[in-house]
Amino acid sequence: MILCKFTKTDSAVYTPHLDLLREMGRAVRRANLNVRFSEGFNPHMLLFFSQPLPLGLASTAEYFCADSDEEPTAFMDGLNVKLPRGVRILSAVRCEKASVHAEITHAKYRYKTEKTLSNEVIQDIMSRIVLEIPVKTKKGMANSDIRSRIYSLEKDGDDIVAVLGCGKENLRADSFGNYLSFEYALGDYEVVKEDSFIAKDGILKTVDEVYGL
Repeated sequence: MILCKFTKTDSAVYTPHLDLLREMGRAVRRANLNVRFSEGFNPHMLLFFSQPLPLGLASTAEYFCADSDEEPTAFMDGLNVKLPRGVRILSAVRCEKASVHAEITHAKYRYKTEKTLSNEVIQDIMSRIVLEIPVKTKKGMANSDIRSRIYSLEKDGDDIVAVLGCGKENLRADSFGNYLSFEYALGDYEVVKEDSFIAKDGILKTVDEVYGL
């Protein structure tokens, strides 16, 4: 099994998740790389991806596993020649299982806004017991208490950096960004996912640290 870290930037941010999966499979074939297929009546290439990004969100820390015996660096280099603009493999390493995507519990996002939050506002947000905001659900928009899904919130220069929950405790970066922009009159914003984390004994470690990427 090979674990790959890749980007989804530039025009690729508007590529839906299922289209990205198909594009990755086509790139594997064009590069003549060996990836195993599932068995049964409808075999498919054994590629396992991390959680889908909201359409339009850029990321420099996406992951997928490929069931392959190829040498990781050769696999990465072969794919990079065939992938579309904005999708690039940054690193690759051999791993024992394909469940890395299911282990990710948090992600780090950087918000670039027209205005920034004051330290007092950040302290107020983080000190709240309950924080209800409108979020997207399968039935439409609904208010939800998202305070427990905000792990950290801080300023880095004029940027706002937040570590938010993923998986079962997922908080969409755009829902949180829309709340900050509207509630605090920050204006338009851009957001980039910069890192992904796995909780180990109550401590967050990056996927790169855990798997040696």
